[in-house]
Amino acid sequence: MKKSVMLLAFSLLLPALVLSQTVPLTILHTNDTHSHLLPFSYPAVVPPGSDLAGLTVRTDIGGIARRATLVRRLREELGKQGTTVWLVDAGDFSDGTPFSIEYHGEADAAAMNAVGYDFGALGNHEFNNPLARLKNLISMFRYPVLCANVTETSTGRLLTRASEIRTLGGIKIGIFGLVTHDTAMYPAAREGLTVSDEIKTSQEMVHMLRPNADIVIAISHSGELLDEKIAAAVQGIDVIVGGHSHTRLPSGDFVWRSDQLKAKEVNGTVIVQAHQWGGELGRLDLLFEKDEQSTWHVERYRARLIPVTPDIPENSEVASVVERYWKPIAARYGKIIGQAAADFMERGDDLANYNLVADSVRQTYGTEIDLENMGGVRAPLLKGTITLENLADMDPFDNTVVTFRVSGRMLKTILETSRPAVSGLRYRIENNTLTSVTVGGQPLREDRVYTGTTNSYFARTALKEIETRDTGKQRLEVLIEYIHNTGTVRPVFDGRRVIIG
Repeated sequence: MKKSVMLLAFSLLLPALVLSQTVPLTILHTNDTHSHLLPFSYPAVVPPGSDLAGLTVRTDIGGIARRATLVRRLREELGKQGTTVWLVDAGDFSDGTPFSIEYHGEADAAAMNAVGYDFGALGNHEFNNPLARLKNLISMFRYPVLCANVTETSTGRLLTRASEIRTLGGIKIGIFGLVTHDTAMYPAAREGLTVSDEIKTSQEMVHMLRPNADIVIAISHSGELLDEKIAAAVQGIDVIVGGHSHTRLPSGDFVWRSDQLKAKEVNGTVIVQAHQWGGELGRLDLLFEKDEQSTWHVERYRARLIPVTPDIPENSEVASVVERYWKPIAARYGKIIGQAAADFMERGDDLANYNLVADSVRQTYGTEIDLENMGGVRAPLLKGTITLENLADMDPFDNTVVTFRVSGRMLKTILETSRPAVSGLRYRIENNTLTSVTVGGQPLREDRVYTGTTNSYFARTALKEIETRDTGKQRLEVLIEYIHNTGTVRPVFDGRRVIIG
């Protein structure tokens, strides 16, 4: 009797055992590499608890030729186990080093083609090119570059492909791309592109893809916070490979689809992001399962970040591509400009690299204040010899210096809403409220007019209500001349900008 009951129970389980299938996929991913094709270093001392503090190695890391070796090792290793590997980039591959200044993304495209990427997305910094150059850049890639929320305003046509469906071991996977809505402010977009809302576009893409795709993956250059909102608002996205916020997620992030705990199913959206500059390679291992209802889902996952360290040899093919672009400009960018007495790094709200840029502009033009947007200084400056390459890494843009006059009342509004790096003034914000401002050591007077400088990007985006005058001189040129004339520069940590809460 017991034997017959056991046989009956087993026979009832047999259909599920027979029908259950699993398919593995590993996604290797990068984001916000910003033209860091060569190895680089971070400051020796970094703030405790910061993303940089989590790095096991901070000196001589990254480099796309090393990354290529790591990718090929993993492809070979996992391929022997029957696992498919996709290499994905989540945008902002340009704007950040002399490579972007000289080649406007073309060097990055050539190197990434040589590595063998499978999918990519556009970041907002790719739109820092004229529209014609951006279109040409997109055409250079030998793999799909996806973006579902940018169209040509006049025709409604997509700038590039929105999505693609790939079949993998009987499972259909839909992939689509997104870029942050802030892209609308960038040069290419201002030439006649419409950038649609990321959440609304995601809803439309899931609605379009789901009838033909078992799994949906978004490559999103929207930032971690918005990716979390997308995951919570849009049912049907299994994975988001993210970028834009330069967030380091050592084991990924996860947004629940519902409060229900399900057996053998990840009930939500997996989010991954690999910090910046290619210092680490993101790895996401996925196992898809087909249940007895013939529905595919993510059964389990594991996310991690792999350091790209000096012990990884360069792939010769990719290294030769990088060398082809670096050799013609190496001598120029190797020119010595001055000396740094110590690392220009951040200590809480004290940003020594921003302070250096702001001080150099204000002192050069003799104004009372200088304002520089956060995100406008792209790299720290390390102790030792300062080359043109180092300064180009700090300021890889073609922004020019702009002068202006502003009332104390308007200045308070700008400080409170934009929270810029500054020179010539000190300010404090607590819980979104501006609590104190001094200019030249004196309390700010709302009825007084102050003279100021800034860069052309910040003038265009934050000083729209103020009359400005563009000097036509690039901010980078001013920084170069300032350091050359000074000889040795020293980092300043003086608490001029304090943001609390």
